[in-house]
Amino acid sequence: MSVDETAPLRVLVVDGDHHARTAVVSLLEGSAELEVIAETSDGHDAVTLAGRLRPDIVLLDAGAARHTAPLSRSSRVFVLAPDQETAEPALRDGACGHLVPGAFTVLDLIRGLRAASRLTLGLSAREAEVMDLIATGRSNGEIARQLFLSEKTVKNHVNRIYSKLGVSSRATAIALWRGMVSILPPRD
Repeated sequence: MSVDETAPLRVLVVDGDHHARTAVVSLLEGSAELEVIAETSDGHDAVTLAGRLRPDIVLLDAGAARHTAPLSRSSRVFVLAPDQETAEPALRDGACGHLVPGAFTVLDLIRGLRAASRLTLGLSAREAEVMDLIATGRSNGEIARQLFLSEKTVKNHVNRIYSKLGVSSRATAIALWRGMVSILPPRD
């Protein structure tokens, strides 16, 4: 996985319905922030592909939810399900979010990823806002101007973010913010 903040997030799409899978792939292909690296109709194949390709995100049809646990060990998994009740088993097994097929946008997926990262990493809302701007390549001065803060306040936020993430560089912080494997909580 790339730590380059300009590299798109790599996505694996898993859906047994060919038309639904094609619709999701088409939606994602319109985004500069996401890149579909593989698609499959089968959850077992998804586990094999994920092990080989190491996607940042797996979009998993609820029909393949029994594969959530192994996929969530190396990627952020979002279950595609018509309602929360259908998504619940995958969420219990490690999926970090739920999206309604045909009703979500690329922005919804990115917001879900950021929310999952924020919760996992323990950042405050302001720290998450600063981290979003860091991930877009902005300097501390640019962040200060955009958020109407002093540059010293931004530096304090950045230092707290680095401390919470256990990192010492922007590149590593960005990689963690984007949902790389090493931030996933250990399984019991």
